[in-house]
Amino acid sequence: MINITEKLKDIKIIAKKKNLILSTAESCTGGLIAKYLTDLPGSSEFFDSSLITYSNISKTLLLNVKHESIQTYGAVSREVVIEMSSGLLSKNTANLGIAVSGIMGPESDDTLKEVGSVWSCYKYKEHTKTANFKVAGSRSENREETAKTVIINLYDFINEL
Repeated sequence: MINITEKLKDIKIIAKKKNLILSTAESCTGGLIAKYLTDLPGSSEFFDSSLITYSNISKTLLLNVKHESIQTYGAVSREVVIEMSSGLLSKNTANLGIAVSGIMGPESDDTLKEVGSVWSCYKYKEHTKTANFKVAGSRSENREETAKTVIINLYDFINEL
């Protein structure tokens, strides 16, 4: 398992230094990323909110993800996580949006995508970075590994800003 303790502390320091206010749109992780970020004392200085948009309908209603994008590419896709992060930033006062969607198992969804497939997106102003990765464990392990991988990718993203 990935240890993210130091990365979280560094995210807090960098976010405050760069005046970043974070918000998350989580599907497959069910709020776990927000939990890790808000476990930090003083997280209210850099964290705004989280939306758990588990269903496709909630992605459309709460984040303005186009129904056509979900139909064409699937909820677990680069296109959808980009729309999730953009929609998220239009709904709050954050300036950095993090979105994640994946298939945690044990069964796949109604698409041809494999269990363990994950897409994430990190968006700040004109900077957008996506990541596609795979996890391979139990449902619980996959959620943990996904949340931790997203946090490590977030750390890398904010360092590049």
